[in-house]
Amino acid sequence: MEHFIPGEPERRPDEVVACVRRSAAMRETERDIMIHSLVVVQMDASARPTCDEVLRGASFQLRIPVHLLRVSKLRPAMFLLRFEAQAQRNAALGQEALVFGRSRLHLMPWTRQFGATTSKLFYRIRVCIEGVPSHAEHAEAVSQLFDGNTFVESIDHEKLSEDERACFCVWIRTGDPDTIPRTGTIRMEEPSQLSEEFCSGLGDEAEQDGPALMLNYKVIIHVDRVVDYTALPSSPYRSYDSGVSGIPDDVPEVEWPVQHHFDWRLGVPDGYPVQRRVPVHEHLGERRRDRSPPGGGN
Repeated sequence: MEHFIPGEPERRPDEVVACVRRSAAMRETERDIMIHSLVVVQMDASARPTCDEVLRGASFQLRIPVHLLRVSKLRPAMFLLRFEAQAQRNAALGQEALVFGRSRLHLMPWTRQFGATTSKLFYRIRVCIEGVPSHAEHAEAVSQLFDGNTFVESIDHEKLSEDERACFCVWIRTGDPDTIPRTGTIRMEEPSQLSEEFCSGLGDEAEQDGPALMLNYKVIIHVDRVVDYTALPSSPYRSYDSGVSGIPDDVPEVEWPVQHHFDWRLGVPDGYPVQRRVPVHEHLGERRRDRSPPGGGN
């Protein structure tokens, strides 16, 4: 019998992609790091310093008490040095480098682009999800229904039809609309009885000791509208569109971005046939033909 251990490296996927919306909390954290921190990069091939060595060296070189500095490692030979005061950070940036022992460390500003590459998501899609429990109508709850190349951009509170009133509608950004599932399941943690009794309304609940109990909610995911930014509009100022003056005579109106609208029905997954509603008289059967003579038989 083959023995395996859950979580072994060879059993795990090699890579995953996660798309994240830039939230207000993230912007605030970004600003805080930018004005209070510097990136420290080792410029030579000497022995790699530890976080504690960088902390002590920075404290000595910059004449700042150790308790007013913090150091974390970004990657080998690269650190993030955080200052308690913004003025200390600005003064240190003017020094450009730290030298202690055989190590020379370069100081540079931190930006959110540090260590990143760029990419684009070309589709903005309005999605209407039916079956989301009322207490789970949050972006972070439904974001798990989509793949890693997708994030929830905003909640759409404007309901345009009666069917939409039964749905939780959101705008998402994605790299591939074909990955949006038609149905799904939201699995939400169910609090333990102890947490429910003693911790209700008092903040975060205590961690469960044992398997996590989940409540499963089946949902149907309707794609309502797709805004496609892939096809860039060609320039209307082409030679065969213009007269002698070079000014275009008739500029064709090109829709961009291209928008696709979809019809969907509540309770029916997209693309599935809609069951025809049978009229009442068909349920009752064909009415008998009235064979009585005109005038009531008189």
